[in-house]
Amino acid sequence: MNLNLFQQISEENYAKLETYIERLQAAGLKLPSRGGKVNKTAVATACGFNRETFDQNDRFKDRLMLAVKDLGLEPQKAPDQPPRDGGDKARVTILEQQLASLRGENYELRRKLARYEHSTVTGRRVVP
Repeated sequence: MNLNLFQQISEENYAKLETYIERLQAAGLKLPSRGGKVNKTAVATACGFNRETFDQNDRFKDRLMLAVKDLGLEPQKAPDQPPRDGGDKARVTILEQQLASLRGENYELRRKLARYEHSTVTGRRVVP
């Protein structure tokens, strides 16, 4: 491909980014975020180009950082897990105790099984 074609594609993508930022600004929305940083993947997907464009082209990166200053970021979303009450904690504790008990029993049974398997291989009597 020829260099002019790459420049043309770059200009079209930059115009898409500008349009996206202008639409967010007009709607009073903020840039999508993830982990307290701008979500470059979401922005690139909305604009119709690859996320790597922000890493490879300083002009795109600078424009995005300027948009972060102008628009800000979406607030972090709270996890969808409901808070646990005392009943849930008690139930978890009981289940953890049962699990520990069953693990101990399982260990003891495996140890006995190994002794019996040894006796069948060697032909010696197992004293319980």
